[in-house]
Amino acid sequence: MDSKRRGELEKIALDVRKDVVRMLGLAHVGGISKVIRVVNVLVFLYWEYMKVFPAERERADRDRFVMGNGAAAPALYACLARRGYFDRDELWNYGCLGAVLQGYPDMRTPGIDAPWPSHGGGISVASGMAAFLSSKDSFTRVFCLAGDEEMRSGVSWESAISLMTEGSRNFALIVESSGAADFIGEGLRAFGWKTAETRNDFTSMSGAFSGLDFSESRPKAVILRTEDVGYGDMPLSADEVDSVLSDMENETAGGFR
Repeated sequence: MDSKRRGELEKIALDVRKDVVRMLGLAHVGGISKVIRVVNVLVFLYWEYMKVFPAERERADRDRFVMGNGAAAPALYACLARRGYFDRDELWNYGCLGAVLQGYPDMRTPGIDAPWPSHGGGISVASGMAAFLSSKDSFTRVFCLAGDEEMRSGVSWESAISLMTEGSRNFALIVESSGAADFIGEGLRAFGWKTAETRNDFTSMSGAFSGLDFSESRPKAVILRTEDVGYGDMPLSADEVDSVLSDMENETAGGFR
C-alpha cells in the first residue's frame, strides 16, 4: 500500500472515529474503547478489501460481512453511513425507539447482511452463509469479525472445530484482540486453521489480508492485535465528548491502535 492510499484510509478512519464518539455521546452509551478499536479494520474492509456496492446493495456477487462482535456495532454503523449505505444523520438517532440503528445489527439497517447472531454465534452464522453462497454461480466471500469475548465462548470453538472437518473456501474470520491474541491464534492453529497476524494499522493489514488464500478449503483467520485506547466503558458527558474529539483532532489517524 502506497503512502497516498494509506493517508486516505487514515483520514476516513479518523472521521469514522469522530462519528462514533458523537453518536455514543448523544445516546449516552458506554463501551467507547472496544468500539474505537475496530474502526481501522472495518475501514480497511469496506474501502480497500471487500467487494461492496452501496448503490447496488443486492448484487449477488458482493462480499458479505457478519458482525460477531455485537458490542462494536456503532463502528460498523458509522462506516456504513460514510460508505453511502444510508444518510449520516441516522447516526444521531442511534438506539432510539424505532430508529434504523439499534444496539445490535438487524436486517432493517441498509448494508447489514445478517442480524447479530447472539454471543459467540458469529462464526457459525457466517460460515453457514459462506457454505450456502458457495453453491451459487458467482464467487462470494464472507467475513466475520469477532473479539476476545466472543472467542471465550464454547460456541465459537465448536464452530472452529467443525470448520476444520467441513471446510469453507470462501469464509474468513477476523479476530480483534487486545489481550488474548497469542491464545486465540494458538487455539485456531491447533484445530488446523491457517492464521495470519497483523497490527492495527493499514500497512500491516494490507500485508496480512493479501496472504489470504481463498482457493483452499482450509479455514483461515486474521488475528488483529489492538491496544486499549483508554476511554473506559462508562458513557461520556458532553464535555468529555468535546475533549475526546479535540484529542482526535490533535492526533494522527494512525495513532489509535
